[in-house]
Order: sequence, then structure tokens, then C-alpha cells
Amino acid sequence: MKKIFFVFAFATAFWSCKTASSSIAASAKENVQVNINLNEIKDDKVLVTVKSPKIRTDEVTYSIPKIVPGTYSNDDYGKYVDDLKAFDKKGNALEVKKTDANSWSIANAKTLDKITYLVNDTFDTEKGSGFGGGDIFSPAGSNIDAGKNVMLNTHCFVGYFTNYMTTPYQVTISHPADFWGATSMIDLDASTTNDVFTTSRYAELVENPIMYSKPDFTSFNVNGMDIQIAVYSPNRKITAEDITPGLKTMMTAQKTFLGKFNSTKKYSVLLYLSDMAKPDARGFGALEHPTATTVVFPEMMGKEALAEQLKDVVSHEFSTL
Repeated sequence: MKKIFFVFAFATAFWSCKTASSSIAASAKENVQVNINLNEIKDDKVLVTVKSPKIRTDEVTYSIPKIVPGTYSNDDYGKYVDDLKAFDKKGNALEVKKTDANSWSIANAKTLDKITYLVNDTFDTEKGSGFGGGDIFSPAGSNIDAGKNVMLNTHCFVGYFTNYMTTPYQVTISHPADFWGATSMIDLDASTTNDVFTTSRYAELVENPIMYSKPDFTSFNVNGMDIQIAVYSPNRKITAEDITPGLKTMMTAQKTFLGKFNSTKKYSVLLYLSDMAKPDARGFGALEHPTATTVVFPEMMGKEALAEQLKDVVSHEFSTL
């Protein structure tokens, strides 16, 4: 991952791996099964349930990342997690101790069946100006706005068990029927209210952000690579159609230049436009992943200015794949 900052005069302002080809049947293997519920958001909090693999030690630690590559700062994403609990298969609570800002130690781990916790978003807490825009750089953060948008950077919602980071993950996300998840991962569930994604390990999962909102996207193919442009504009001032022509021209030229050197099959640009009149994202710029770029800019920018900034940002991210 890499991030790029942008400052405006008007603003107050792990790793790559091939996408797993396994199907939902992968759950038959020993894996980490995650359920994220976007249907019952309360106080901008999302319930996450994690079914553990078979733990073979008396104690195990579950952690949320302290830092993600490309951000160059200790962000302590665990501080946005509340009420973490652990249970055995009979539903009995296990002893849990929080050992630092991002980690929880679970006793009697050989009997562990699942853990549950609530995740808060980061966008609402951003108060600062300048490059950071607050505690978390916005493109690496999260937004939880029921019925409107969920910026689901996976490292904000899903953690890992110590010594199980190479275990496959299956993530199931339940959501309203009019919510659509823009991502470069492949949804293995054909329903309109449930998405299932699998990755070969934790590092691959955290390189695949998802942005949920009502669909506003375009797609095109450039020399064998599928490109997806998804936009969330809270006041509907900008659409994916508005910004696609310039991005398509730039990405076509770059892909033609790179040729077969770039083996990525699908690439997504996830653009979140911040409403500056409300508590919202303030850290403008982009965070690069092997198959996606998350971008946060202020919605108050004009279409032409936004299109130019996007070309600068995405051209840099796209050229480093």
C-alpha cells in the first residue's frame, strides 16, 4: 500500500496475493469465518462475529492492526472496537483480557468457538486539518452511515488470531438489498442481500477494501484488465459517469505502456466524497492496494477540478501496480 496526501485551500483539511479461487465450499477447510452485519447498524456501529479455526493452545490473542502498510503511522485501529466477547460452542462466555490498544487475550482457547464485537467508524471523529485530517488517514479509515454508505476497509473491521495469519478467510457480509459492494474481490453469493468473499490469508483480505452504497459505478476493459469506478457522493453532486472519461483515457494509456507487465485482472477505484458541512472525512488523498485504490476528496470540489486531481492520484497509484 502507498498513500498520497492532498491539501486544499478550502478544506479543514500487507501485502499482495492472488485472489483465492475457492468457492463457498472452502468453509469445509479450517478457516476463519467472519460475519459482518450491515443490516442492524446502531449508533454508527457494526456487529462483527468471527468463528475461530481450531485453536490448539490454552490461550490465544486476537488483534486488530496497529498499522497498515502505506500509512507510515501507528493508528491503533483496535481503539475503534468495543465490547469484544468470546464464547465456546455451548454459548458460555470465556475470559477475555485486553492486553493493549489492539489485542485481546482469550483464556481456555481450545474451547473457543467465536468472538463478537462492535466496530465504530473513523470518519466522524476526524477534527484536524492538514495531511492527516485527524487520527486516521481517511482513505485508510472507515465510514458507517446506515442506509447510505459503509467504507469498509477490511483492516478496520477484521482482525487475526496470533499464529493464524496464513489461515484462509471467508467473509460474509449481510446488507440491505439496495446496498452494493464495490470491490475487486469476487462475490460468491448470488443473492442481493448477502456477499461472500474468500481469501487465502489475512494479508490478502486487508488489501481488498469494499465500499457499500447505492450503486453508482462504471466499468470498462483495458487490454484485458477490468476497471471499475465506484463513487459515493452524499449530495449526488458527482457521479461515476462524470469522472470516467478522463480516467479511462489515462488508464488506457498507462496500461498500453505497461503491457503484460501488469498481471492484475480487475482494478477498482473507490471514491468517497466528503460532505464538508458535517462531521466527515478530512484526510484527503488516496491509499493504494494491488487491485484497488481508495480515494477521499471533498464533495464541494467542482467536476473539472476533481477530474484533474483524480487523474493525478490514480495515475500514480495505477502506474505502481
